[in-house]
Amino acid sequence: MDVGARAAQSVHMEAAPVNGPLQDASVNRLVCLSRHWIWADEALVRFERELATGWEGDDDPLADHPFGAYYHWCALLCGFTEAALEHGLLPRSQLDALRPDLEASLPGLRACRQLLVVIPASLEEHPRVVDLLRDGQTIDRLRRIHNAFGAAIREEHLSRELEWLLYEH
Repeated sequence: MDVGARAAQSVHMEAAPVNGPLQDASVNRLVCLSRHWIWADEALVRFERELATGWEGDDDPLADHPFGAYYHWCALLCGFTEAALEHGLLPRSQLDALRPDLEASLPGLRACRQLLVVIPASLEEHPRVVDLLRDGQTIDRLRRIHNAFGAAIREEHLSRELEWLLYEH
C-alpha cells in the first residue's frame, strides 16, 4: 500500500480486516491493540513490583494471592500470542523469530486467561504462580514476547505518523 493510500485510510478510518498484520490494521484496530498492550504493560509493572517486594515460593494456596497482576498480564499476552500465531499479527520475520517463545508460552498463557474469566471450584483447578515460575525460563520468555509486541505496535504507530506527516505536507 502506498503512502497516500495508507494515510487516507488512517484519516478516514476505512474498514480494514480485524485479523492480519499490523500494517493492514485499521486505525480503530490499532488503537484497540495499543490499549490492550498498555494494559499488559501496566500489569507487568504491577507484577514486577509485587515480585520485588518479596515472595516465598511455598506450597500455601494463598501464595498466589498477591500475583493477580501476573495472571492479568498473561491473559493479555495470550490474546496477542493467539493473534500473532493464528492471524499473522506480526511481520513474518518477527513471527518466525518469536515463534518458539510463543508456542512454548501459549498453554500457560491460556491457563492464566482461563483463571481470570472462569472462577474455579477449587484452588487445585488452576495453575499457581509458584508452579509457573519454577522453571526459571518462563518470565524471560514472557518478557521477550511482551517487548516484541510493544515494539511492533510502537513501530506501526510511528510509521503511520510519519506517513501522515508526509502525506499532509
